[in-house]
Amino acid sequence: MHDQPQTPCPGPCNNAWRRSEAQRDADGTEHHLTPAWGQPIQCDDCVERSRHHIEELPELLDAALLEALEGTPAKSVGTIGRMSVITWPGQASRLLVDRIVSEMAELQADILIHRGIWKPERLPERGTAPSEPDHIRRITRALLIHWDWAMQHHPAADEPHTAGNANPGGQASAWYRTLQVFTRRDNPRLQLAAPCPRCFLKTLSHSNGETFIACRNPECELLLSRAEYDQHAKEIADAVALGQAA
Repeated sequence: MHDQPQTPCPGPCNNAWRRSEAQRDADGTEHHLTPAWGQPIQCDDCVERSRHHIEELPELLDAALLEALEGTPAKSVGTIGRMSVITWPGQASRLLVDRIVSEMAELQADILIHRGIWKPERLPERGTAPSEPDHIRRITRALLIHWDWAMQHHPAADEPHTAGNANPGGQASAWYRTLQVFTRRDNPRLQLAAPCPRCFLKTLSHSNGETFIACRNPECELLLSRAEYDQHAKEIADAVALGQAA
C-alpha cells in the first residue's frame, strides 16, 4: 500500500517557498527552503490560525454593528458639477457587515451542501437586523463544527489564500483582517524579544486577549502557544548562557 504523497500547504506559511520555487523555474536560482506540508491539504498552523479568525468574527462584527446602529454623521460627497450623494449614518459599517455576513452564510451553505447535510437547492440563511447577532453566532458555530473538514476536503481547500480564491481559510483571514482594521483593533501589538523559530526574524508578537503568539512576517505567520514561546525563549537564553560561560 503506497503512502499518499505530501502536498505543500497553500496557506501563507509557504509564500516564501512558492516565490523561491517560481524564481528557480524562471532563472534556475537554487534555494534551500522546504515547504510546510498539508495534513493532508493545509498545515496545522494554517488550520488553527483560520479557526481563531472564525472564533473572533462575532465579536468583531458586533463592534462594527455598533457603529452601524449608532451611526456616523451623514455627509455629502462629490465634486463641483456633479450631483452630491448623501451617505446615511453608519453606511460604511452596515455595508461591510452585510457583505461579510452574506459571505459567511454562503460558505456555511457551501460546506453543508457538500457534506450532504443540506440539499443543493437550499439557499444561505439571511438574517434580520434585530436577530443579526444570533444569526452571526449560528453561522459561526456551524463553520467551527465543520472547520477541520472544510480546511482539508472543501473543493477549494488547495487554492492559495489570495484574494479571489474560495479557500475557506483564505476567506476567514480576509474577513478577520478587514474587521480588525475597520474596528481599529489591529494595533497595538507587543513585540517579543525572542526571534521566530521558523524564519529567525524578530517578528513574534501578541495582543491583549490573544491566547497565542503570532509571527508577523507575512512569509511565515507561525503560531505558537504561550507555553511553546516560553520554552523557545528559555532554550535561547540557555544557549546564550552556555556561550558566555565557554
